[in-house]
Amino acid sequence: MAFDAYGSTDTFAAGIFALAMVLGYVMGGFSNFFLRRPFVSDAVFSVVLLVTVAFVVINFYNKEGKPQEFATGVDWGMVPAAVLILFALWILAGLALACSTRFDMIPTLAICYRVFSVGHHVGLSLWNTRGKGLLVGLGALHDHAKLAAFWFADAIEMGKSEFHWGYVGKAFAYVVAYVGAALAVAIALFEDRELS
Repeated sequence: MAFDAYGSTDTFAAGIFALAMVLGYVMGGFSNFFLRRPFVSDAVFSVVLLVTVAFVVINFYNKEGKPQEFATGVDWGMVPAAVLILFALWILAGLALACSTRFDMIPTLAICYRVFSVGHHVGLSLWNTRGKGLLVGLGALHDHAKLAAFWFADAIEMGKSEFHWGYVGKAFAYVVAYVGAALAVAIALFEDRELS
């Protein structure tokens, strides 16, 4: 559906995509109202399923709605880049979970925003980790959140998108270690927390 400055909108694909989104929400509402099931989980599952089906259907047709060979013009090099962005989101989610054990919503969002914005600059540090307590754990997590390693938009734009799945595998190992550390900090911080 994407196009450059000299292209035109693929209204056929956009229509199928929009229809899939609407049908996903309708299915979630139907199961909620008639089957007494939770709306959010059913809607998410329906949207994921229908958007995947829409992706397959869209790839069998061109902009004019005429049949074509599957995935003509699809840049499959975007898949590893999308997976790396997903990994960066997992890191931010782990950090947000650790922060939410002690902070309210706004400070948690502020910390996550700072880690996101500063995390693209490898040499910078947000907290001084020589202190004690909560900031030591969160500062240690930030010092290793090198989010620039997950961002390949610049390389793809410059035509240097040839990178191997081995890099994605190494990034996955990094994410597992980072998110594991974030969850360990979250467990430690949540241990003496009183629920009201």
